[in-house]
Amino acid sequence: MTIAHSQQYSYAVVISSESYSQSEWKIVADSLAKKHSSRGKAHIFTWSASVTELKSSLSVFKPDYIGFIARPVTECNSSFIVTVSRLCRQLDSDPYGDAVWGVITGYDASDALRAISESLMVKTVLAASGNLSYEPPIRRFYQAIGMTCDSYTKTDYQFPEKLGKVYTENRRPENEQDRIKLVSKWLNTESLDIEISGQGKISGPVDCIITGGHGNVNLWQCHYPDAGTEGYMRSSGGKLFGAPYSGNSIDIHSPTPKIYWCASNCLMGNPDNRNNFVYAAFRTGHAVQMFGFVNNASSGNEFMAWGVYDRVTKSAGTYTLPQGFFLSNNNALFEIQNSGRQINTRLVEKFMDSTVFYGDPAADVKFQDLGDSAKVYKTELLNTSDGSGTISYTFTITMLAHDLEYGAGYCYQFRPISLLPVRIDPATAVVTRNDGHYAEITDNLVIWEMLSSGERLPKGSSRTLQWTAEVEDNTTGISSKKS
Repeated sequence: MTIAHSQQYSYAVVISSESYSQSEWKIVADSLAKKHSSRGKAHIFTWSASVTELKSSLSVFKPDYIGFIARPVTECNSSFIVTVSRLCRQLDSDPYGDAVWGVITGYDASDALRAISESLMVKTVLAASGNLSYEPPIRRFYQAIGMTCDSYTKTDYQFPEKLGKVYTENRRPENEQDRIKLVSKWLNTESLDIEISGQGKISGPVDCIITGGHGNVNLWQCHYPDAGTEGYMRSSGGKLFGAPYSGNSIDIHSPTPKIYWCASNCLMGNPDNRNNFVYAAFRTGHAVQMFGFVNNASSGNEFMAWGVYDRVTKSAGTYTLPQGFFLSNNNALFEIQNSGRQINTRLVEKFMDSTVFYGDPAADVKFQDLGDSAKVYKTELLNTSDGSGTISYTFTITMLAHDLEYGAGYCYQFRPISLLPVRIDPATAVVTRNDGHYAEITDNLVIWEMLSSGERLPKGSSRTLQWTAEVEDNTTGISSKKS
């Protein structure tokens, strides 16, 4: 369940007073506020010495989304990302996240303005250093290509006609063994035209590229564990380019909008130098959104790497990437505070503030919804009002793809968690039915420990959580129902 764009929401545009005084960055802030004021309530907040100055005013405003506009390096840096990540969990008394957030930046202001102005329906995904898994009936993408990280030939295809089935060949398109040449070509084209006789066809632009292999601040190594006889993707001066093992470099000038999803790579989300990958992605790479690690990825990253990936792709179309990032971050915190001893939580915490989503967190950028039958489980969150300020919620989970067993995988990718479509006063929440165990209910979020050690939810079975609470006024932060 997400905050749908058809519903009203509040949006905070956050920018430094210095940036707002510069005409090109002021245009970015004003455009973002205008865009979201048509969908709800939007307000521009400016800070002088530190973004933390806005804690009180943001707490009163209670935004559903926050877009942090930040100039490259001077404002958008690793310290800033840690600060805003923590700030977004400090806007009320509970420890959980209070708004879906993103950092809006670019090599220059024109990149940021373009990125916030475009929409995207993700249909074609390129897993450039990874397999495509087939877990029927789960269908992660509408169509996709996957190139195994440790092979020079193995290529997976998910064709739209095959309902998620994966076809594998030990041959890459054009018999090209250096994938950098293929990836560079595909990023630069307006439409793929790949057909396997008797299997299917993939056409249209690459909408989302998922990296793998090894990453660095300005370099992506696609082959793993070493580079072998394949090249690299590099960045410098706001330019993305392919550097094949042999032959000339290939400039990237992508003609269509894209998501760059650095799902588990070290450092590719690091913004501390203008030569870094993130600024090139938003310039010549034509990024509208990006996810990445600011530091080195390592043990403990399950929640913020594969937790984000699985939550978004195993329920295709249910969550946007920033919503998946937000939910997984809060799920990680829940695990730390309510550990089932399935995961070393000491290793989890550092990644909550060292992963980052770049782009407008409420942009019209979505993954193709392939219907409930393609999802790992069906989530239904219903809310009704009694007309006097009390909301009744019913949260139901139905397993569709397989049995669900309590364990590490359940903890980081399957534990039910959802944004609430109507903010409540959590002090008034009363659970009236709980087919599971502990439920954490905040003003805008529910996290449900549906299973415990040794339990299993069979395929086709459902569990339900119900509660009532008084609705909270989104501006004043007080309950609308007076006692």
